[in-house]
Amino acid sequence: MQIRELTKNDALEYRTLRLRALKEYPTIFSSSYEVELDWPPARFADRLAETPESTDAFTLGCFANGDLVGSISFFRYEAPKEMHTGRIVAVHVAAEHQGSGYGRAMVAAVLERARRIPGLSTIQLTATTTNERAKSLYASFGFEICGTTPRAMLVEGEYIDEHLMVLKLD
Repeated sequence: MQIRELTKNDALEYRTLRLRALKEYPTIFSSSYEVELDWPPARFADRLAETPESTDAFTLGCFANGDLVGSISFFRYEAPKEMHTGRIVAVHVAAEHQGSGYGRAMVAAVLERARRIPGLSTIQLTATTTNERAKSLYASFGFEICGTTPRAMLVEGEYIDEHLMVLKLD
């Protein structure tokens, strides 16, 4: 297993993995397969860094035998009163690699890098209330549920609730 920051050179592999995630898990992500399928490849590249370690917003990829099998994104809030907070989003591991420690390794890698960002003291993420595996993983790193958003998403006529989870770094 190798974890590294994805760059624009990884855009096509990232697009493939992202579309697969959206198709296989429509109730987990706020975007949809149908929406992102129409995006040009350049739009996926725009989400990725020019060079590694270049910003307070990044996407890490997890590779198994040279293939991209997971991804996780992080960004720091830009508003002056929120700059102490970062957010983990778009976490996914391909189904055939789930339960093999790849998700845990990606979260650990994001947290390791986030802890090096000056002034960052809080990390947020959301998990659907029914995603026990994700909630358990995040809790094992010290994330705590601090609220629930009822009807956070509407997927095929069904409302999905989300938990807001927070990790205090200090």
